[in-house]
Amino acid sequence: MTAIITCLISGEYTIYDQSSKKTFIAKARGIFRNQNISPKVGDIVEYEYGHSYATIVKILPRRNDFIRPPKKEIKKETKQKPIKEILIVILIIVCLAIGYFAGYVSKKDVVVKSTNNKGVINEVYETLDKYWVNTTDQDINLDASAIEGMVAGLNDPHSSYLTSKEAVEFNQTVAGNYQGIGVGFSMVEKGAMITKVYNDSPASKAGLNVGDIIMQADGKDLANLDTDKVKEYVRGDDGTEVTLTVLSNKKISEIKVTRGALDTSSFYEIRKQRNTSFGYIELSTFGTDTANQVEEALKSFKQANVQTLVLDLRDNGGGYLTAATDILDLFFSSDEVIYQMKEKNSAAKKYYANTDSKYEFVNGYILVNGNTASASELTAGALQSEKGYQLVGTTTYGKGSAQTQKTLSDGSVLKYTYAKWMIPNGTCINGKGLTPDIEVENVSLDGISTKDVKETLKVDCVNTRIKSMQKMLNILGYSADREDGYFSVATQDALKKFEADNDLTVDGEYSQNDKQMMIARMMIYINNHENDKQYEYLMKIIK
Repeated sequence: MTAIITCLISGEYTIYDQSSKKTFIAKARGIFRNQNISPKVGDIVEYEYGHSYATIVKILPRRNDFIRPPKKEIKKETKQKPIKEILIVILIIVCLAIGYFAGYVSKKDVVVKSTNNKGVINEVYETLDKYWVNTTDQDINLDASAIEGMVAGLNDPHSSYLTSKEAVEFNQTVAGNYQGIGVGFSMVEKGAMITKVYNDSPASKAGLNVGDIIMQADGKDLANLDTDKVKEYVRGDDGTEVTLTVLSNKKISEIKVTRGALDTSSFYEIRKQRNTSFGYIELSTFGTDTANQVEEALKSFKQANVQTLVLDLRDNGGGYLTAATDILDLFFSSDEVIYQMKEKNSAAKKYYANTDSKYEFVNGYILVNGNTASASELTAGALQSEKGYQLVGTTTYGKGSAQTQKTLSDGSVLKYTYAKWMIPNGTCINGKGLTPDIEVENVSLDGISTKDVKETLKVDCVNTRIKSMQKMLNILGYSADREDGYFSVATQDALKKFEADNDLTVDGEYSQNDKQMMIARMMIYINNHENDKQYEYLMKIIK
């Protein structure tokens, strides 16, 4: 399937499929970062649609590209120019991707550099504003588009422009809190299958379980809806009630759930492996209250005389750098460097811990992977280099920059990179990541496609979707005989077993309903610690 990229915000692309006339939220595959390229606004791309996001898998040949002038042609201005004077430059810029890994602190306003072509810029703006004919069905805001493109023209994947609404939603995500029932889900034929239930959430208190299917919310059918619409029906203000029609173990029942304010940034508990008790803290983001929650966890571990600590920072894309520094402050004394920071036109500055009330553990381990980024990398890097914590997993993302936000006069927000940071010994991990002490790969999801199965696939067919199906069947324990995309009789037998186990039509033919259920089961599989190879290895070496 092909679409055009129409907008990018915080690493999320808005794409428009002209054939279906539908708009989707999409993310780009990691292959683009590995190839040092980025999808841009205006690109025609191939995409796959998954359970919650579309995925951009290929960039079709571009007709043109924006080339910035050489540095010698750029003159430094002593004063910041009014935004209107540089507004229109983006109308000829093909926007670059905005990264989604975040690291924020409060910071002063940025000094802007500009060209002296304001006459031409104004000329372009006035011409387009007066004469340009919009031939699409989309609403185009020249001012907003111009600002977005101007920021994107920096070629900085972590700087972006957000509307006031987008800024609120983005900061809620970064902070790790929202209002709702506290579940993760994936769409299947009959509705939204629960793939994760957050601890102490309204959903867990109401008795909802992983694998349950929410068929209705307040009488509204959820089957065949997109995830955003499902969230709209299920989420709501703290204290409000929603009646869910739930399919569980082939029985349908109505369950009333009182929504609550949720903080999903952290989870902790004391666990035991063989004769070793250890404190386990899982951080999904570095939010406004994350440091307080970590301190609460550390206190409880010390009260229980726990000597081993495990931090799980996998898939943690960062958050507020202030949260990371507050957490590191719990482990470092006031004479110890916790990180270094280099701002524009200044030397690197060392930052020290604020207190001497540190928590020490005999043994420390940190679980990391390729999605461990930004503030989580700062935390992991400092504890690894200065406190001897062992990193277990795979090389981290490699985002060693810090961003801040400036609220503009109309309520919109400019997010921009203002500094690079280094771990305490001065090492910059930007573009490199942290190397784990113990390299452990988890179950590989490479090759698993979320493309819609528009035509039922049968024995003797050859298709990339079949290859994806075979890999998922094998991971889930259904023993397809191959993973090359050829639909064999043995593959059919494995598919029939999966269909029977999941209350699907048992015909051995791969359909969209089969695919949706398989993706949902994969989500459940991944979220299950029993299938976590990195965690399993850690349990073998922990002491």
